[in-house]
Amino acid sequence: MEEVKEENKYESLSYDELSQISRDDHQEDVRQYDKQQNALCLVVIGAICLICGALFIILSFKRKNNKMAGLDFTSLPFFVSIACFVAAAALLTIGLIRFFKAHNIRKALEVEIMEVTRLKTAMMAENNY
Repeated sequence: MEEVKEENKYESLSYDELSQISRDDHQEDVRQYDKQQNALCLVVIGAICLICGALFIILSFKRKNNKMAGLDFTSLPFFVSIACFVAAAALLTIGLIRFFKAHNIRKALEVEIMEVTRLKTAMMAENNY
């Protein structure tokens, strides 16, 4: 049984072409890192909105004889809490989706950068570049 080795798509490229691919990959990695940071900002803002919503839902409780009587669905704090919860859900969802997409792209880029670096190092050792 012969093992079929998968051919590397960068094997036939020159050192200069590999250097350009490496630069492009590093630039894309920086862009994806920035997207991750942006997504984490959305997650933090979403968490803040969630906390504000919880505070406003507490403020919307009715009190009768100094005891909690239930939620006042017609009060302004109740509507503010609903708006905060909706904003929190949207921001958390968008932030987490963007974060994981950028994270997966960065993982793939890391593998590609390592492969290109390995090939460049091998070329340098072979040709005394």
